[in-house]
Amino acid sequence: MSQLIEKSIKYVEQSKVGLLITVDENKVPFVRSIGAFSNDGANIYFLTAKETEKVKHINSNPTVTFYVENEGQHYESFKSVAISGEASEVTENDELSRAIEAISVRYPLIKEKVANGEFENSSIYVVKTKFIKLADYTQLPREEIVNL
Repeated sequence: MSQLIEKSIKYVEQSKVGLLITVDENKVPFVRSIGAFSNDGANIYFLTAKETEKVKHINSNPTVTFYVENEGQHYESFKSVAISGEASEVTENDELSRAIEAISVRYPLIKEKVANGEFENSSIYVVKTKFIKLADYTQLPREEIVNL
């Protein structure tokens, strides 16, 4: 695994909130905060309600970007990670269990929702990464992209 990928994964793992960028059928971009997420290597899992606009967008165009940037950064030390790829609903039981465990580290309520039978209105999606863009203003070049 490249150093760029490793740095990007570490940054995602220590981030609290991500932004999911989708586009609608008219190619209009939408950005939403996602707190219930986790990663599996360079891929991202996130939890969402089934009846949302983001699910409709993913169904019509599964290409998305998941962006993380920590708050309060100074320009000279700015860092961010953008992970772009194809989003799809996780339906396989073993992968779904792994995703629930991983997301519950950041979002403990998910285990309670599953235990109480409240999960039927929610879905977990995975973003299968195609490329990562790391911005790190403490080094040159400031932005790097790696294709997976």
